[in-house]
Amino acid sequence: MKLSLRWKIMGGFGLMLLFIALLGWVTLSLFGSVRAVQRKVFREAIPALVAVDEIVRSYTAQSAAVRGSLIGSLDALLDRYQREVEVAKHWETRARELLTDGHESELLDNLTEAGSQFHSLVDEEVIPKAVAGNRAQAFLILDQDGSRLIQDIEVQGELLRTLQEQRLQDTENELSSRSRQALIILVIVLFGVGVAGIALAFLLPRRLSRNLSRLVEATRAIGRGDFEHDVGIHSGDEVEELATRFTEMQSGLQRLQQLALQDRELEIAASIQRNLLIRHIPHSPGLKIIPMQRQANLVGGDWYDIDVTPQAATVVVGDASGKGIAAALMATVALSFLRAEKGLGSLPKTVIARTNEALLDATDPDSFTTSIYSVIDIASGEARWLNMGHPAPFLLRGTGVDGDDPRGYYVEGPRNRVLGWFEDPGLNVTVIQMSPGDRLIFYTDGFLEAKAPEGEVFGEQRLAEAIVRLSRMGTDQLGELLVGEVERFAAGKLDDDLTMLIVEYEGAVQQDDGSAAALNV
Repeated sequence: MKLSLRWKIMGGFGLMLLFIALLGWVTLSLFGSVRAVQRKVFREAIPALVAVDEIVRSYTAQSAAVRGSLIGSLDALLDRYQREVEVAKHWETRARELLTDGHESELLDNLTEAGSQFHSLVDEEVIPKAVAGNRAQAFLILDQDGSRLIQDIEVQGELLRTLQEQRLQDTENELSSRSRQALIILVIVLFGVGVAGIALAFLLPRRLSRNLSRLVEATRAIGRGDFEHDVGIHSGDEVEELATRFTEMQSGLQRLQQLALQDRELEIAASIQRNLLIRHIPHSPGLKIIPMQRQANLVGGDWYDIDVTPQAATVVVGDASGKGIAAALMATVALSFLRAEKGLGSLPKTVIARTNEALLDATDPDSFTTSIYSVIDIASGEARWLNMGHPAPFLLRGTGVDGDDPRGYYVEGPRNRVLGWFEDPGLNVTVIQMSPGDRLIFYTDGFLEAKAPEGEVFGEQRLAEAIVRLSRMGTDQLGELLVGEVERFAAGKLDDDLTMLIVEYEGAVQQDDGSAAALNV
């Protein structure tokens, strides 16, 4: 025969009547003793612990504020230092009211004396030197004498905490002793067992059953997709806590549903972004173009475009500000307008100017994109480009007739303003002459700004050395090898996208009449 949950609970509570009643009477008898012990703990021991911890924390914060001011903004962090000084004084006054024992007072005096010495050191030596511009000497004084004083403060604070923890332990022992004494009175409380047991046997199970029914209804609501169903249990016991956790679970499931939708949107955005990029690179005798892209996230702000005709190749690389969907949308706007204007047959300067106008109208005022728009004449090897706030390209010269190692350098021509911020970004052109075997490398700032675990950036010097060192591996492998170099430097954690276009000039193709010309694609 199956029993309902209600009857099982009633049977169990019937057996627990005596224990519940005894516990009630013991609670009453211990009430006075507990109150006295609690008063000592909450009025003296715990506030004293809090005061000591706040004093030590304040001095540590003062030290950190002064150090920060020596490295960064002096005024802002010195204001924080002054506030922490006031906090320390407040808690020192509070601690003197609570720590009245002789040994405690002595330790507190030692702590405050060390703090006073630290203030004198900062106010009379560190800050004046920093204001005078000698931050290095000020930092040295703080690191030597200041650290010693802070360490002394922490030691004195730890001794005071130990004394207070011992007081808490003594209080706990006192409470345990009084509890044992109070157990003796249990024999006189048997009369109340019956009354309390009957009340619990009928009222509590009834309330519990009603609350469980509400929980069942809430689970059914979740099954219907309703995450806003109100459980509404206020019983003041474990069932109410269960209802609270259930409500939190509802919110969590709703967030998971939203995250799933966001992930789907990101996947769609990534697919659109991939489709916008050139997937099949046009081939032209006399010129080899190798693109490479490694994204830090599902979507990003790096983009590129390649267009090859028999006479010239147009290579464009760009980097939109920000990260995620916002950067991807900006990149999409820039690439779309650029392709549309280029499709009308506009000259490079016109393409860049119209794209800048479109970005000014269509994007947020805080957003911008850097870009390099380059045109390479296949017959002559002349490369011309507009650099719109983008990192300078790297020109890798081919080996000479004597087999010398490849040489390379950054082509620091005129650098115009970024797109999307200025009405007139500037349209200055950089022109170089490429020889057969030369490679022109366009890249985004993810290569330069990749960080090692200790915070050091990859930088232009490392990138140049890596390009020259790896150049003998061939154009087809160079991009992937450089990405591997950056990933090893950053311990596999990329904070920004990596995009690179390598253009190798192989020389003009000879026609039947002996003249140099580019062939049809």
